[in-house]
Amino acid sequence: MDNWFKIEFIFAKNLHISPLELGEMEFYRIEYMLMNYEEHVKEEQKQYDKQKKQQEGESGMSLSKQSNMPKVNMPNVSMPKINVPSMNIPKM
Repeated sequence: MDNWFKIEFIFAKNLHISPLELGEMEFYRIEYMLMNYEEHVKEEQKQYDKQKKQQEGESGMSLSKQSNMPKVNMPNVSMPKINVPSMNIPKM
């Protein structure tokens, strides 16, 4: 019974099919829809992983390009010191 509630949740949240509509469906249709949904989720995960690896590769290349660039020496700039008067508030 616990699995049925999970199935209802998946159908309601991701497939936008209410539990009442689900109850009226034949069980084999529910099984096929779940199998197709699982395949879809796996395919999305593969695409996500592929895209993530591609982005990591691109960011790694940009870091290696930056390391090949000559370093520029920046002059040391000192900030002037500003004396801020303290505010002594009398205690009551």
